Amino acid sequence: MRTRLRPGEHAAIVARRHWIALAWPFAVTLFLLGGLIAAFWIRRPHAVPAIGVVVLVSGCWTLWRWLDWRCDLWAVTTHRVVDESGILAVRAVDSPLDKIHNVSLEQSLLGRMMDYGTLVLQTAAESGSTTIDRVARPNAVKDAILEMQDRYRLGAGGAGAARTADPEAAGAGRRGPWTTGDVTGEAGGAAPGSGAADMKECPHCAERIKVKAKICRYCGLDV
Repeated sequence: MRTRLRPGEHAAIVARRHWIALAWPFAVTLFLLGGLIAAFWIRRPHAVPAIGVVVLVSGCWTLWRWLDWRCDLWAVTTHRVVDESGILAVRAVDSPLDKIHNVSLEQSLLGRMMDYGTLVLQTAAESGSTTIDRVARPNAVKDAILEMQDRYRLGAGGAGAARTADPEAAGAGRRGPWTTGDVTGEAGGAAPGSGAADMKECPHCAERIKVKAKICRYCGLDV
């Protein structure tokens, strides 16, 4: 993977097209190589140079197709889905996780037997959709996208809840002895009405939160 990851971003899975995409080039090259060996075996020296040139061209074509297969990949990270391709020049298309609305999987009978398929990502981007064609282990890639989406939404929701669930308590933790208004003048003081009777323990992280709180401002989970 040649695309640089952002700070705090990690790749969950890197997938490529199924090896069946290389079956035809390798089959042609092996067939021609067999013809070259047969020309030596039956002693047809006049045919050997021509067949040798064809085998060389086919071998270069197969090598190029293998390099294209190697560089054409899809990476599911904690923030996006990266479609990367190109041998000499790199082409990378990002689909942010929060812009992906639907992930559908198409598999033929042979695809189910050989474990490959086509994934279609419906996004809110200008392109509208991203197609991942003949990808190996499509179910694993689909599950990785959905799992990373859940983690991304939970992380974004948890961060937002921590900032907005209890602004008075957050202000009390930041302000010093000079604080005025609804917060007491002592550092670390609590706002009126936030005594021990109004607090409860989060069942997930065991931190003290308000009784009326629906989301824990420490771990971001529903309570």
